[in-house]
Amino acid sequence: MSEQFRSGTDFQVPNERPCAKNNYCIPPQYNENRIVLMVKDPWTLYSYWEVKKEVEDRVRDDMRQKGQTASKSILRVFDVTDDTRGGKNGTVLDFELRNWANSWYVHTGSPGRTWLAEIGIVSASGDFFMLSRSNKVAAPSYGMSPERDKEWDCPEEMYYKMFAIAGGYGGGLSSYEMRDILDKHLKAWLSSGGITSDIFGSTGLFLGRR
Repeated sequence: MSEQFRSGTDFQVPNERPCAKNNYCIPPQYNENRIVLMVKDPWTLYSYWEVKKEVEDRVRDDMRQKGQTASKSILRVFDVTDDTRGGKNGTVLDFELRNWANSWYVHTGSPGRTWLAEIGIVSASGDFFMLSRSNKVAAPSYGMSPERDKEWDCPEEMYYKMFAIAGGYGGGLSSYEMRDILDKHLKAWLSSGGITSDIFGSTGLFLGRR
């Protein structure tokens, strides 16, 4: 293996994956030059990509013609929330790629922002040569939505308790406590006329009680 290959500037994955017992092999690549960006949660993105050999060769030829040498390959993520003209003037996050990486979790730490990613090669002089550009994604905001439907309204206290149950604070209430909270809320809702009790039969049935 060449020093350049070990340094993480080559995107071509070795075709050495074992086949299943039925001799069906999942290909390491699909001959598509693209990078895809997805939202995992308000703070985290996920990206995967494939770079075609002819695209990489063309970019490397362009670098050589300009007297540049490859230094490293990177995933570059842009905050494009405030770029109304399609620019990339916001926060830039760079991640150096090694060992034929073809996917990455990006921890932005910034909910409610719009992001765009590019994958490419950085030259020894620091210039970036793009291999592919992703789609844009919008990460959701953290917390309760400012838009509320009165018909399905719930007390703020109950929201944050349910948020904790879902793991929003790294831990949560027990299933019994969750059921008790929901039961009390539904009974109050039914008695207020917000919904008729015969829709569910009883709050206990709705909550799965035996």
